[in-house]
Amino acid sequence: MILILGGPRRATIETEILRQAVTRGDLTTAAALAIVQLVAVLAIVAIATRLERRRPATTGIVRGTRRRPPRLATAANTALVTVLLGAPIAVLVERSLAVGGGYGIDNYRALADRVQQLPAPATTALGNSVLFATGATLIAVVVGTLTALVVVHGRRALRHVFDLGLTLPLGTSAVTIGFGILLALDEPPLDLRTSRWIVPIAHALVGIPFVIRTMVPVLRRIDPALREAAAVLGASPARIRREIDLPIAARGLAVGAGFAFAVSLGEFGATSFLPRDPDMLTAPLALFRLLSTPGDVLRGQAMALAVVLMATVALAVVVIEGARTTEEGSL
Repeated sequence: MILILGGPRRATIETEILRQAVTRGDLTTAAALAIVQLVAVLAIVAIATRLERRRPATTGIVRGTRRRPPRLATAANTALVTVLLGAPIAVLVERSLAVGGGYGIDNYRALADRVQQLPAPATTALGNSVLFATGATLIAVVVGTLTALVVVHGRRALRHVFDLGLTLPLGTSAVTIGFGILLALDEPPLDLRTSRWIVPIAHALVGIPFVIRTMVPVLRRIDPALREAAAVLGASPARIRREIDLPIAARGLAVGAGFAFAVSLGEFGATSFLPRDPDMLTAPLALFRLLSTPGDVLRGQAMALAVVLMATVALAVVVIEGARTTEEGSL
């Protein structure tokens, strides 16, 4: 977003890391900026984790007078939100359909054709994004579930380390994550630079905190009496986790998986550091390249690709809302 809207004059630490590493090839400066960001994020996450532990586990009901917000304020707020969120989407759809002096679906049809600026058609990039998002979600669900169980039931020191360490990507720049993966996984026996798994792994690191943050509150609200009764009846700890904890937390897990999938679909920062083989091109990368090239034809294709990507993410959000309740699946 900063690269497209802000340009070089409105750089952030995220865009500066990308510029130093990719454009200038100055890995030392990029690494220094990444460390500064990690230290700041670590401090913020530590404070947030401490405040969350102080929050009461149960809530009470306080009777009070029910007050309705003024109708004028409600209408004004609804109109403002509709304009701020709806106007950009409406303009994007309109521009994607604009062809010459009229409207049509030519830009959408052109997504199946390869252009000079892309190593593969945009439809291939969109398919890669869905495939990578699926793999990243599976990794995030497995790692996030195991981590959530450790955070809730593990030893105090161990759960603090896991909670803090695997929550860092939630506030860390995706560019920093991609930069770290590029440096860490470039030598045997973990040389994954040419592997298709490097992109799902990078996206999973961004999605794991969402799974953890949606599951931990649900697991903490499970009545200990249920586990104690199962233990008295002879159930092993593993069976208790499998037949009590996981079924109850399934809805929160579904929400976390949905967030991980949606985040992976739109992820750009981490992927921008990774190899750019045709079979690794993602929709956000293709969109950025199309927008970076002048020309109405390519810009129209970029608008069409953005609409398709937006619709795919919207579908994931609908699934999330269908699984979420007022008490479960909260970040």
